[in-house]
Amino acid sequence: MQDWYLSLFKGFAQGLLLGILSFGPSFFTLIHTGIQGGRSAGLRMALGIFLSESLVAMACFFGLSSYFVIPLFQVVFTGVACSALFFLGLRAILNKNEGIPEVPKSKVATFSKGFLMNTLNPFVFILWVGILATASVGYKGDTLQERLPLLIHLMGILLALFSLDLGKVLLSDFIGKKISAPVYQLITRYFGGVLVVIASYFAYKFICLLMEFQ
Repeated sequence: MQDWYLSLFKGFAQGLLLGILSFGPSFFTLIHTGIQGGRSAGLRMALGIFLSESLVAMACFFGLSSYFVIPLFQVVFTGVACSALFFLGLRAILNKNEGIPEVPKSKVATFSKGFLMNTLNPFVFILWVGILATASVGYKGDTLQERLPLLIHLMGILLALFSLDLGKVLLSDFIGKKISAPVYQLITRYFGGVLVVIASYFAYKFICLLMEFQ
């Protein structure tokens, strides 16, 4: 039992470090959603991101990590992510709303947006492949029972990432209550610009991967 607590603690500490250093598209989208729609919308998006991270982590744990480094997978996923982020970024930059628009009332839509934004990031898959490879050091055994401490370690990482996302939601909700519509428009265009920059990087990686694949 003590080994389980130690695994959970180690995973949580690693997750905090990863969360602090990670600034992917889902990070900026989560903050923007929290500013726009408050805690409830931000929480739904955070849950979508958490589900996406959990599915990728479990896929790696149960042996699918080798598929995530296949060149064809990386090419297709990077191309899709590039296109999606360019679309969302340009839409935000060209946004002409004079006030602060409301988040769609559909709870499923906000949840799905968080899930898709995180899942469409190809580096999430590569990151979890690396996390599993690093976390596996010190955990021996082939059976599920013997690998249970490793699973608890991964759960600790997921818990830390989700906790940080909740903190981002609370912070963005606080900010959202203090800003005016013009300031919101500037923030929206800023986040749109960030997404375009990330999409440009993905486009560069897509071209590099495509040349290597051919």
